[in-house]
Amino acid sequence: MNSAVRRFTLFFFSLATLASCEDPSDIGLDLQDENQIGAFYTDTLTINTGTVLKSDSILAFRQYPLPVGGYQDAALGNVKATAFTEVGLSGLDVTFGTNPVADSLVLSLDYTTDIYGSDDALLNLSVHRLTEGFQDKSSYFTNSSLAYESTPLGTVSFDPDPVDTSTAAKPAPVFTVPVRIRLDKALANEILAQSGKAPLKNQFNFVQLFKGLAIVPTQAVSREVIGLNTLSAKTKLTLYYKNDTTRKEYSFLLNGSNIRNFSKIEADRSGTALAGLQPYKVLPSSQTGGESYVQAGTQLLTKLTIPHLKQLKEKYGNIVINRADLIVPVKNNSFATLKEPAQLGIFETNSSNRILYTATGVAKTVPIDDARLMSIDNYSSPTYLQFDAETRKEGNNTVRTGVGSYKVNVTSYVQAILRGDKPNDGLLITPGRFLSSANGGGSIGLESIPKRAIIVNTAEQGVKLRVYFTKLD
Repeated sequence: MNSAVRRFTLFFFSLATLASCEDPSDIGLDLQDENQIGAFYTDTLTINTGTVLKSDSILAFRQYPLPVGGYQDAALGNVKATAFTEVGLSGLDVTFGTNPVADSLVLSLDYTTDIYGSDDALLNLSVHRLTEGFQDKSSYFTNSSLAYESTPLGTVSFDPDPVDTSTAAKPAPVFTVPVRIRLDKALANEILAQSGKAPLKNQFNFVQLFKGLAIVPTQAVSREVIGLNTLSAKTKLTLYYKNDTTRKEYSFLLNGSNIRNFSKIEADRSGTALAGLQPYKVLPSSQTGGESYVQAGTQLLTKLTIPHLKQLKEKYGNIVINRADLIVPVKNNSFATLKEPAQLGIFETNSSNRILYTATGVAKTVPIDDARLMSIDNYSSPTYLQFDAETRKEGNNTVRTGVGSYKVNVTSYVQAILRGDKPNDGLLITPGRFLSSANGGGSIGLESIPKRAIIVNTAEQGVKLRVYFTKLD
């Protein structure tokens, strides 16, 4: 019998005989031991959790969507996201005709419907002209910044919530209503004055004249973050002008392969349990009320360790893991306003508390559970924790109860540890996005919006590894 068929058979044999197993002990090892070949189950293996601050820079260059705004969070501190972007010509050798006269200059920002934070707050933004341009040989991270003029070109206060369904067929998909910001007319005149001249000949020349824009939240603490949809045709800078009495317009781009952008994400953790967090030092959840934290863009990760996992093999000898499910609960009612990340990436680590990488720079992820997986070190087929919210019916509506957890099948990984193919050095989890590939594999990409989750690991509501296993001799 090949391994895939054998494992499939053993799994269902395990499910069929679970009812005959006794209750597990405190560490999940005092299980039924009456048969030489039998199926067992435990979900009480000790799992330790803690928060880790990753001090390495997190890439922010050309991430999508481009976050801007901020939010308040009593647990993790206040967050602020500022966007920096170039503006691009939509053609070459741009001219505006004879004696062009500026009417207005309007920045239009489309954004995704995934608005993060309070759904009843106004977002105040100011738009500034960059005085420092993007550099060809530089990398840009969530802690990077570019200098800009202190006086804004324009400001806006708006509610990001309205949606437009007027142009869609029924049932209508949701479209955001782009925000329009009127900018200083002096900039419009400056651009018009270059009509037919070298600065408007190509993009390289244009960014020497106009380095770009900073889009800055202006409240002391904003209450929501939007993701700028830089791929949308509605995100643009439009110059309205006249030649004699003819009204014309020209649109500059904020998307394209030659447009550079990034967002700076700042976190103020003063006054929180994380105020003294040191880089790559685990802050145990036992010191933070049973909580640990993950947050995109601000270098917060949660470390998981399962110290007694190998004792399964020490006690039972030759065993096979039929299934191993990791369940990571989120603090009740902690994701109503600050919605949880849909997915968390899972990465290998060690005592350094850093994500491990291969010699070629590939992050060591936990693989999907697939009998066809040729190697446990195949990092092109990663798995991830998927959020599952508990719901209830209220009339014709389905609503969340405020209870939820992340879940994932980690059978291959657990079996590899018991075989000695992987060290049991722990895992790091952090917000991410699974990106599928054409060959059936994939990768874990960055979550650009600074979403967070509060992981809880207490006696009443703890992180669990549910293991179904079979003793073979």
